[in-house]
This record gives sequence, structure tokens and C-alpha cells, in this order.
Amino acid sequence: MIDQPVIIDDPATNPVTSDEEAAVQAADGSEFDPVYARRLLITVLLAVISFSSSMTIVSASLPAIADDLNSTESTLAWSVTGLFLVMAVATPVLGRLGDIRGHRQIFLIGAGVLTIATAACGLAPNTGALIGARMFVGLGIAATMPTGMALIFQAYPVSRRAEAMGWYQMAMTGAPVIGLVIGGPMIDAWGWRTVFAILAPIALSGFIAAWRTIRPSGPGEHIPIDWWGAVFLGTATLSFLLALEHGKSAGMSDPLAVGLFAVAAGGVAAFIEAEKVVASPMLKLRYFRRPNFTGPLVAQPLMQFAYMGGFLISPLLLDTRFGYGVTAIALILLFRPGVFSLASPIGGRLANSLGGRVMIVSGSVSVVLSMLAFAAAAQWTSLPLMILGLSLSGLGLGLSNPSVSTTMAAAVDPSDMGIANGMGSTMMNIGMLTGIQTMFVILGDARGASDFAGVYLFGAVVAAVSIIGGLIIRTEPSP
Repeated sequence: MIDQPVIIDDPATNPVTSDEEAAVQAADGSEFDPVYARRLLITVLLAVISFSSSMTIVSASLPAIADDLNSTESTLAWSVTGLFLVMAVATPVLGRLGDIRGHRQIFLIGAGVLTIATAACGLAPNTGALIGARMFVGLGIAATMPTGMALIFQAYPVSRRAEAMGWYQMAMTGAPVIGLVIGGPMIDAWGWRTVFAILAPIALSGFIAAWRTIRPSGPGEHIPIDWWGAVFLGTATLSFLLALEHGKSAGMSDPLAVGLFAVAAGGVAAFIEAEKVVASPMLKLRYFRRPNFTGPLVAQPLMQFAYMGGFLISPLLLDTRFGYGVTAIALILLFRPGVFSLASPIGGRLANSLGGRVMIVSGSVSVVLSMLAFAAAAQWTSLPLMILGLSLSGLGLGLSNPSVSTTMAAAVDPSDMGIANGMGSTMMNIGMLTGIQTMFVILGDARGASDFAGVYLFGAVVAAVSIIGGLIIRTEPSP
């Protein structure tokens, strides 16, 4: 029997004024405490903002780090790639562990690992130590991201979650912009280690704030951990991403890449079979029959495919076709995360009145339009069209992301919020990395205007498919 679509509260039919706020129930059934909810949201952001701030600045400072550590940029690129690999594999497992052991406990462990690993990055004596420390940063985020979102969802009533996630997304996308603007001059003046010298105390402050702010909660239902499911899912994810990474340099038809893709397919098949028979599955397969769970899982990675692939192709276009230098390119690219950050709280607020389906479809359409603007900009060497494309990309993700996470969370049992958030994060990372690798493979060594335009048009087709994910979502007002 197919599950009924999840009912999502709609403030348009069930308005909540400030006077009524105290009477609203939080998701865990307790009385909604708006003061605690806001403190919790700020605390979660403080704990993970050191990671989001470092994403862009580490990538931008790879040449400086390579010179200091007597390494190469290609080797140090694993400090970025390895981090995302760890996140993609570990996030669902640690999200599920939070469901079982308690979200507060796993969040605090992750915040502690994140603090130590961030400090270790700044103290790394060589390339291997830095890459290892960055992977532990990924492990810390894999624990804090899904459990932090679950804590926010539990503290806010369903009708207020999208708005809370809008502010969450604003901080997570705004921090990399600030990190790049402030971190660049700092690295030029005092070296790359000063960035981590500032981020480590911020991470420590987040850990202390989380320890003091997050209310104690007992563990979830006492059920055994589905370790086989975790192994199969992790194997499938890791093999797929490694196949993409190897295929980028050796070609997707290389025997090793083909073998890794085969292992990934086998891992998915084994995971599905394991979840069918295990008494306490890591992820209930029946959730995939719920359109409000499956829809975001389809829409988000396809949007991220075009979003990230197009974004990383853009510096090459601005360099080879427009002739801009590094500083000018960095300033132009700031339009995308800047609009993303500003649009996120707007997207969260609009989701309360328009519903998640409308916002996700609108975001997908905006990303499609951004790819078309990029293609036109490449063909006509138009900077205004380039800025329009960057702005539309940021707008699309800003409008849709709050609804993606809240729609998925509302589609699962409260005891499975951690694994739902973990699956969402993993699919997002897969979409991002797949888009980057695929669009670079399509472009190859070609640098003509039509070559860039063709890559962006391919991204537009992929983003258009994401609209289907939004359309299958069913958002109904509560009685």
C-alpha cells in the first residue's frame, strides 16, 4: 500500500501571530519556546560556521599552502575532495546514529571533532597531515550537520521550520563570502595558517555554546544499528565518487573507473536488499514511496549538478574569453553566494505561505534560466549576462533549499529526522561532485565560446529535470 502524502501545516490556513506563538507546540510535542529555538539556531550556526567559512578560502589559498608545504596544488586538492568524500559517506551513518543515541550527544561529539581538526589544520607540518586534518573536519561536519538540523526541526513547529532553515542557509552561504573577503588579505599579510588560528576559537566557542544551550535529551528508540546497511551505502557512495575523481583524469572508460562504477552499483543493490530484510533498517525503503521524501531527493542533487558545475566552469570562461584577472574574477563570482545568502530567508518565509512544492519548482526554473544566461554570456562575451547567470543561480538555491530540507523532514517519522537529513546532505554532495566532474569532462581542453555555451546548455537540461522532483511533491494545508 502506498503511503499517504504527508500533511504539512500551512500558515495561510492556520496563521500564527506573535501573541499565539507561545501556545504553538514544537515538533517534539512540547510547548514551543521561541527564545530557546532562536538560541538553538544561533548555537548550531556558531558550531558549524568555521567549516563553511573555510570552504572557499582553503580552495583559493591552495597555491600559497603548496608553496609553504613544498607540495603541489593537485596533491593539496585532496584537502577539499577528501573532506567532501568523508562527508558524503559518513553523514547518513552519523545522522542515523543521532536518531538512536540522541542528537545532542552526536552533535557535541561532532563539534568537538570539528574544533580539534580545525586547530590541527593550522598546525599541520606537512601535506599529509593537512589532508588528514581536513578529512576529520569533514567527519565533524558529518556529525553536526544532520543532527543540528534535526535539533532545529524539533525545536520549531512545522509551520516555522522553513523560515528557520532560511536563516540557517543564509548564514551557511554568507560565511564563505565573508571568509573569502577577509581571509584573502589575511593570507597575503600573515600566511594561510592565520585563517585557522581564527576559525579554531570560533569552533571552540560553538562547542561550548552547544554544551550550555542544547537541552539534554535522552536517546531515541533502543534499536540496533544497521551496520550492514551503513557499510553497503558507504561503499556505494565512496566508489561512485572515487570513480568520478579517477575518471576526470583517466577517462570514464578507464578500467578502474568502470570497476568503481560497478562496485557502486553493487553497493546500491546490496543496500536495498539489506534494508528489505533487516529488522531495524538504516533507512526505511517505504519512505521512497512518499512523494514529499523522494521529490526533494530528485530535485536537489540535479540543481546542485548544474549549480556547482556551472559555477566552477565560470572562472575559466571569465579568464579565457573575457580576459579578467584573479581579483576581478573573485569579485564577479561573489554575486552567486551573495544572492544565495540574501534569498535564503526570503525563500524560507515564502515557503510558509506558498508551500515547498512552489519554492522548489521556482528554484529549479531559476537555475535553468541561469544556465541559459551563462550560455548567452559565453556566446556574446557579455558581463551583464554573466552576472545575471550568477545571480539567478544564487536565487534558485536560496529560494528552494529551505523547502528541500523541511519537506523531507516532514515526510519521515520524527525518530528518523537524522537519517533523512543525512541522506539529503549525501545526495547534495553527490550532485555537486558529479556536476563538477561531468561538466569539466564535457568541456575538456576546448575553450571556444560555443564550447562553453554547450556545457552550460547541458547543465540547463539537467536542471530542467529537477523540476520533475518539485512537481511530484504534494503540499496540502492542514485542516
